[in-house]
Amino acid sequence: MLEAIRTAAQSWLAKVILAVITIPFALWGVESYIRTPTGQDSIATVAGEKISSVEFNNAVRNQLDQFRSQFGKDIDASIMDNPEMRKSVLDQLIDQRLLGRAVKSSNLSASDVTLRDWISNEPSFQDNGVFSPVRYQSMLQGRGMSATSFENLLRSDLARQQFVESIALTGITSSASVQQYFLAVDQSREVAIVNLAPEPFQAKVKISSEQAKAYYDGKPAEFTIPEQVRAEYVEFSIDTLTPTIQVPADEVKKAYEANSSRYIQKEERKASHILISAAKDASDADKAAAKTKADALFAQVTKSPKDFAELAKKNSQDPGSATNGGDLGFFPRGAMVKPFDEAAFAAKKDEIVGPVLSDFGYHIIRVTEVRAEKSKTLAEVTPEIESELKKQMAQKKFSELAEKFTNAAYEQSASLKAAAEAVSMPIKQSAWISKGAGSAPPFANPKMTTALFSDVVIKDKRNTEAVEVAPNSLVVARALETKPSAVRPFAEVEAGIIARLSREEALKLAKADGEAKLAALNDGKSDVKFPQVLAINRTNPGGLAPNIVEAAMKASAKTLPTFIGVDNANGSYTLIQISKVIEPAVTDEAKLKAAKARVEQAVTQQKLQATVAALRATSDVSIAKNALDKKVDQ
Repeated sequence: MLEAIRTAAQSWLAKVILAVITIPFALWGVESYIRTPTGQDSIATVAGEKISSVEFNNAVRNQLDQFRSQFGKDIDASIMDNPEMRKSVLDQLIDQRLLGRAVKSSNLSASDVTLRDWISNEPSFQDNGVFSPVRYQSMLQGRGMSATSFENLLRSDLARQQFVESIALTGITSSASVQQYFLAVDQSREVAIVNLAPEPFQAKVKISSEQAKAYYDGKPAEFTIPEQVRAEYVEFSIDTLTPTIQVPADEVKKAYEANSSRYIQKEERKASHILISAAKDASDADKAAAKTKADALFAQVTKSPKDFAELAKKNSQDPGSATNGGDLGFFPRGAMVKPFDEAAFAAKKDEIVGPVLSDFGYHIIRVTEVRAEKSKTLAEVTPEIESELKKQMAQKKFSELAEKFTNAAYEQSASLKAAAEAVSMPIKQSAWISKGAGSAPPFANPKMTTALFSDVVIKDKRNTEAVEVAPNSLVVARALETKPSAVRPFAEVEAGIIARLSREEALKLAKADGEAKLAALNDGKSDVKFPQVLAINRTNPGGLAPNIVEAAMKASAKTLPTFIGVDNANGSYTLIQISKVIEPAVTDEAKLKAAKARVEQAVTQQKLQATVAALRATSDVSIAKNALDKKVDQ
């Protein structure tokens, strides 16, 4: 609830919209879309409007950057070479073009006020909760964007959001549909399972050396060790450069004085509350009942303030804070919903105010501590300023040295010494790297491994070019020693082949045995003993694997008991007995409301997808041949 109070505006509709459109702030670097040079080869055309290869490559890199931010920077960049992944990126670009055309024909636009409100309320542009023009300009410049370009792009996306929102708001479903969905999702079933593992069948399997040899001869590629190289390399990046930067104290002081407004600690309040819920759309009777209860509690805590925490634990309907006696911790002005915020910041320390009505219900608020606004001292913010200045200075120095590094690697290509000396970085050595196989950074980058296994490097013993393996990270490498591709001897792999073939045969026997037992169960002739039944549903699986739960919940239950069989990813076979269906009681209004939101979200998503599909069907969309096979430098 505390999180809900803080963010109040987040809704399922917003999530659906964000799944279809992309506010540009999430796409740092999109200025390149606007500035795409004319005359570039096009990868697709949408109603006569071209999507250039430059724009597509930028979108692919941006998707990779998003993956890196989610899953770590060491993620293998080659995932973006997958045709399906690249098609997904191209489809998004096409859909955005189609939506853009639809928005334009609908005459929708974002006003200056809407644009201003979005930018001023974006946390990334704020200092201590207040919009900072200096931070706004700094962040845009740091990502190569002008304010005009960003605002034009944002205006377009906000207009597109209006268009999508108009479609999304039609996703209303009937009470009967919601109830049907609720019954399907919350239905429980009593099940019992028997797992048939392949291991007991392996004793019955005998694989000869001749069978293993035949498998070996038939699949030589499977046993081929690819070409390998062990390299020496020099890595030059901002991350390695930053620790070497020293920031003069006078520069820190100058930055502090120039940005003094950034270092003001705004007033904060610590408060506790008791919430009596009353939904915005609740009936007048329900609101009146909630108000009566809140008034009674307010009278109690006013008379006996020492009992506030205990009364909050027993009565507050905010599960996030009730267990802590209603304590919400410290928060700045504007962090809570408006009525709560105004009441809390108007009260004095230890004052109890209320009941205060918000969209969540009635709040009884007690301000327990006040932190007055104050300016942070130079000493307090020196580490922060030093860090920022270090990054700025490192970026500038990196830009200056990158060209020297690249030129040294090229001009003195028989050795890494000159390149290493140009940037004062050590020459390192790698482990053995296999061609086409995954490698540890910095050789996880496909362009780096392609360069490393080129004839220039392997045969001519030259340096690679300086490859950007990650943003602001360059690597030059050369081969120390190589191993040619070779097929592993049969004697070396025979045992492994026999083990694999034995397991495969055991899997077949386990499945055949399971299917025979299933047939016997359905004929009423089986002696399979199922253990004690377990009541499960989709939200409470009872420890069973997801595929088993889904199979059990999907199975026909017209006659009981019923039996089904399931193949598992690990090769085992599971027999499932379904003996009882337990229908949920549709009495919980909160659950029905949540179910309604889920159904409407699903319906809305379908409507949005249908709209985009219709736009595609009525628009001339063409994709260049072999466009998705092109490699993009990551």
